[in-house]
Amino acid sequence: MITTINNDRRKFLVQSQGFGSQRDIFCNLEAIPDVLREAFSPNEEYKVFEYWNRKLKRCSKKHLNEMFAANKVDFRIK
Repeated sequence: MITTINNDRRKFLVQSQGFGSQRDIFCNLEAIPDVLREAFSPNEEYKVFEYWNRKLKRCSKKHLNEMFAANKVDFRIK
């Protein structure tokens, strides 16, 4: 999967969990729904990290949903 990153916005790392094929995909907030639909199966485990000040901070589902709502991205993580 190819993503285009806008460096003026926050960057996120979507990382698969478990054994087998590991996937690490960097993207912006608006691209997270597309990454989850295209690169991950519905029941696959993943973690989302925010890349800020050269550090990775894990994002909770609640925090991601709040950011989606604040940025008017029509997506919700259950």
